[in-house]
Amino acid sequence: MGYESIKFLYLSELLTLPVVTAADGKRVGRIEDLAAATGQVYPKITGIILRPQGQGRIRYLPWSAVKHTDYATVIAVDLPPDPANSMSTAKENEILLRKSFFDKQIISTSGYKVVRVNDLQLLVDNSSRGTPGLWLVHIDIGVKGLLRRLGWAGPVNAAFRWLAGRDVKDKFVSWKHVQPTSIMNVYGSLHLKTDSSKLSEIHPADLADILEDLGTDERISMLESLDRATASATLQEMPLRLRVQAAESLDPEAMKAIINEMPMDETVDLLDELSMEKRAALIAVLPPEKVADIQELSQQSARRVGSIMNTDFITARCVQSAGDVLAHVRERCAKTELFRYVYVVDDHDHLKGVVSLRYLLPVEPGVPVCDVMQETVQSVTIETTIKSAAQVFFKYNFEALPVVDDENRIQGIITMRDTFESRFPEILQEA
Repeated sequence: MGYESIKFLYLSELLTLPVVTAADGKRVGRIEDLAAATGQVYPKITGIILRPQGQGRIRYLPWSAVKHTDYATVIAVDLPPDPANSMSTAKENEILLRKSFFDKQIISTSGYKVVRVNDLQLLVDNSSRGTPGLWLVHIDIGVKGLLRRLGWAGPVNAAFRWLAGRDVKDKFVSWKHVQPTSIMNVYGSLHLKTDSSKLSEIHPADLADILEDLGTDERISMLESLDRATASATLQEMPLRLRVQAAESLDPEAMKAIINEMPMDETVDLLDELSMEKRAALIAVLPPEKVADIQELSQQSARRVGSIMNTDFITARCVQSAGDVLAHVRERCAKTELFRYVYVVDDHDHLKGVVSLRYLLPVEPGVPVCDVMQETVQSVTIETTIKSAAQVFFKYNFEALPVVDDENRIQGIITMRDTFESRFPEILQEA
């Protein structure tokens, strides 16, 4: 069968083919692995890793050295003299497919789950002159891929067809929807940090579920590869034991970047669970003003609102226009846990009213915010019990409540979610 009639093949099939010299057909070894470059949408095969006959050194051959193959019986190559360093022509950005993927876990960004790789499907590019190119297009996660590697695909498929009247189905994930947890370069000794851009489209709650299914090393590696905002949001969605494990494993500078994106109450809860050594290391690298807020909140009673209060919120002055306030919201929304409510205060931070974005967006930009704010504001104090705050949320169905001191100056906010999680921790366990 000529390669012109082949559109797809599998890595497991290539790994069984003998490699011969193009000049005289002498067998020189077999394919140990394929190298591919990942700079494009689909990785292109750029070389083969040749395991010579006998005790020879494993060699890297660029794909240009492949002179003929029918992808069914043999691969013919031009074999250059064995250099002192057989990998010297390989590039750092080339990865090994078998070592990186066979029997490894990957993340399916289309199904939001962790899956095991059983085989890889390659596309044969017959449009090019000479030896056709190969592209990695699909990850095989089905039982058929495993049977193919074991050499049982033919007999098992025939038996299944006889019993069920159909073939064993393939189960593929497109490379476009795959996020590797780690990849190995052609030197076989370096695990490269993966590009996590495909994960940015996944909701942090779904991403937390995915990372929970990974091993500890893979989980930490993926957190390190995420941008700070995504890593912070994902970490907050993970169970407390895994949050603590991650914080203990990450170096203080990496953890500092994540903490700087976290609401203050979440930061305090996490730091309270860390070992004394790790907590001290993080306190040492955090900004002084953040450390002061952490220490103040840490002193609050666990049963009082102050212990779950978030000091990051959005305020406005009565005289500010709706347009100016909306511009301020746009600036702060990326770093604020909840920006649906804007709290209107006077020059001494006394709470005068509240306005939600729902009522702020439709008004003309020049209208003063005091004209659209609600003057009657439900609030709690730092010493209010969490149970009482939960009752207020249940009664009014607010997303957040302002926390004020004895003189009605706003000190922070508490959210419905944080209140119910603190009051009813079994909610998290059941979720």
